[in-house]
Amino acid sequence: MRQVLAAHAVRNCAHIVEIGGAGLPITGFLTHRPETVTVIDPKIPDFLASTLNGAPCRLRHHAAKLQQVELAPPGPYALILLGLSLKPFGARGATPPELLALAAGADVLVIDYALDLERAQGQIGALTGTRSAPPTIDLALTINDEGLRKAGFDRRRFLAFGPA
Repeated sequence: MRQVLAAHAVRNCAHIVEIGGAGLPITGFLTHRPETVTVIDPKIPDFLASTLNGAPCRLRHHAAKLQQVELAPPGPYALILLGLSLKPFGARGATPPELLALAAGADVLVIDYALDLERAQGQIGALTGTRSAPPTIDLALTINDEGLRKAGFDRRRFLAFGPA
C-alpha cells in the first residue's frame, strides 16, 4: 500500500531517487515511464537496467549506505523515503547535510515512518523542515500485522510534499 501511494505521488516525475526500499523497492510499483530511477539501500542487490515499463530508463539499485553514494539527480526529481530509519555511517550522521539538500531540492518528497520508532522521530523534523509548504498528502496508517505490532511499527504516517 505504501509503495502504491508513493508511486502515485511521483507519477509525473522523470527522475526518482529512493533511499531504502530493500524489501520492496519503488521500481516495481511505478506505472509511468521515468527517465531515471535510483534506489539506494545496503540490503538491496545491485542491479542495473536500461529500460523500465517498456521504455528507456537508467535504472540503478545501489547496494550501499546513503553516505557512500554521490547523488546528483539530472533534473527535477522525486525523493522517496519509505520506512524512514536512517543510520549513521562512520563519522557521517544519519541525516547528513547532503540528504537535507536532496530533500529540499526535490519537487516531490515522499516519507513514510513508524510513529513509535525513536530513530525516525529524530529524523522527521529535519526532513520536513526542508519544505516551505504543507504536505499534499498526510495520512495516518495502521497496518494490521502481528509482527509489525509487536515491533511497534504498525502505526505509521505517510507524507507527500509537492505537486498532487
